[in-house]
Amino acid sequence: MDRAQRLGQTKIWTLLWQFTLPAMLVMLAGALYNVIDRIFVGNAVGSLGIAGVTIAYPIVMVTSAVAGLIGVGGTALVSIRLGQKDTDGAELVIGNSLTLTAVLSVILTALALIFFNPLLTLFGASQEVLPYARSYLVIILLGTIFQSISFGMNGFIRAEGHPRKAMIRVITGPILNAILAPIFLFGFGWGVTGAALATVLAQIISAIWVFAHFLTGQSMLKIRLKYLRPNWAVTWKVFSIGASPFFHANAGQHHGCSG
Repeated sequence: MDRAQRLGQTKIWTLLWQFTLPAMLVMLAGALYNVIDRIFVGNAVGSLGIAGVTIAYPIVMVTSAVAGLIGVGGTALVSIRLGQKDTDGAELVIGNSLTLTAVLSVILTALALIFFNPLLTLFGASQEVLPYARSYLVIILLGTIFQSISFGMNGFIRAEGHPRKAMIRVITGPILNAILAPIFLFGFGWGVTGAALATVLAQIISAIWVFAHFLTGQSMLKIRLKYLRPNWAVTWKVFSIGASPFFHANAGQHHGCSG
């Protein structure tokens, strides 16, 4: 039985277990990057370094949330197309989602870099903390496109019937970060810049893995050049499906910060 048939014929509870656990671990892995950075920065740099990483985190969360919006909306739409046995339609969604992710990543990065200091000050960076936050955030922002692709596109691997592979892919990133961060911080003495470099390198490797899945014959669906051109009907559907969890998650984060 191929993967498309398995998704249509396997018992719902079995599929629910096989797909839910990896999805939960994917969400956990996203938070691990920041936890790992704080642990190593705290030991190597001290309290000012931790403060700098913490101040930068809301900006990182915005870029992650936008990637998640596209990922959730696109993944749901791909699943619908596969259920309709419309492979071309599913590949159109993947191509458009990739283009949308790349364009929005570049726009968000540019805006964040333009309003760099005001944003950090708005989030509470003092004059002592500001240099640490700047050193960390500028590297993270330059790697936004890789983070967005690895996070946003990973759902498509799961949608076409590879939940375990999607889980392994996303967990690999934090593991690489945990290996590279102490080397850069303690071995090379690069401070918060080293922590940011470790995070971005791990995300670059994760993004390459996502592309490799779709471009090297491992997947049922492919990334095709003809589907990278924006299709506004598909873009609207991706946004409309992904908007609800996007605003719900951000409202929850705001409430948690307020409390």
